[in-house]
Amino acid sequence: MKKKPTYSEISKLTGISVSTISRVLNSNINVSKEKEEKIISAMQKLGYKHPLLQKKAMEKSLIIINLPSLNNPFYSKITEGVKSAATRNNYQVMIHEDHINKSTIESILYLIKSTKAIGMITLNHIDKEELLRLNDAIPIVQCCECLPSLDIPFVSIDDISASIRAVNYLISLGNKRIAMINGPIRYKYSKDRLKGYQKAIANSGLEVENKLIVQLPEINFDMAVSAVMQLLSSPNPPDAFFTVSDVYAAAVIRAAINSNLNVPKDVNVIGFDNVEISSMCTPNITTVSQPRFQLGLLSCDMLDKILCGEGNSVQSIFLETELIIRESTRIK
Repeated sequence: MKKKPTYSEISKLTGISVSTISRVLNSNINVSKEKEEKIISAMQKLGYKHPLLQKKAMEKSLIIINLPSLNNPFYSKITEGVKSAATRNNYQVMIHEDHINKSTIESILYLIKSTKAIGMITLNHIDKEELLRLNDAIPIVQCCECLPSLDIPFVSIDDISASIRAVNYLISLGNKRIAMINGPIRYKYSKDRLKGYQKAIANSGLEVENKLIVQLPEINFDMAVSAVMQLLSSPNPPDAFFTVSDVYAAAVIRAAINSNLNVPKDVNVIGFDNVEISSMCTPNITTVSQPRFQLGLLSCDMLDKILCGEGNSVQSIFLETELIIRESTRIK
């Protein structure tokens, strides 16, 4: 069993004397604000349990949700989950819409400092260097997008296995030329869903054809319609599509209609995420359902544990997905 962190460990991490640390933990006011914040940050990282941490969490209750785009319907339920847990744990929530990279890292660090935010949930792809800088500045939980190799907690899904299951289902229906409509390759979900697609195709004995893989720079309906129509008008068109977003799956249906094809008679389609559009389309969309509300809820609960000094009990989680069979797929 891991021992409780000591004053000496906090001192080693902060460079602040043991006597000063003792004064902070015993509510002595004759300590600078800067030193107090350093000590509190070190206590959180070491998993030190102390009433002062709970007090600080109540005093500074703002947490930030960072996401790449409010236009993507995927994020709505996740945000609801975060807000639900935040309300229960007495936090306020700020939504920050932007990518975090070398050119934006300074502005997000300034935002953290100016708002006195105490924690952050990231739904963005963030490169290792910027993610480590961010984690040095504020406690972080990664949601969906994550770098599992780093010691930064996350709540996500196994995109590879979920994609294999979806593509295997298309193969079981008799499809032979399965195209993939993929999103921005910088994202973990795009990389892993591509790996799952390629693995399922290869394991089935079918050929992995690069010309059947479309890599789009953003989740955009019109862009996807155009790309799919090009595939459908080719000499040897696909008979099925695996897409990494329900928005893309809806675009496949629109492109098929524009090409005088029927879904699922001529083309089978599978989406991903189970957002509202998947059940609103005609035909409605077979899709991989993510537990989006739970992803947000558990991310915020995980962050709360860290902020309350229980970081040692936090473990990263992969949540289960489900393949929802609807009208856009059927046996050939």
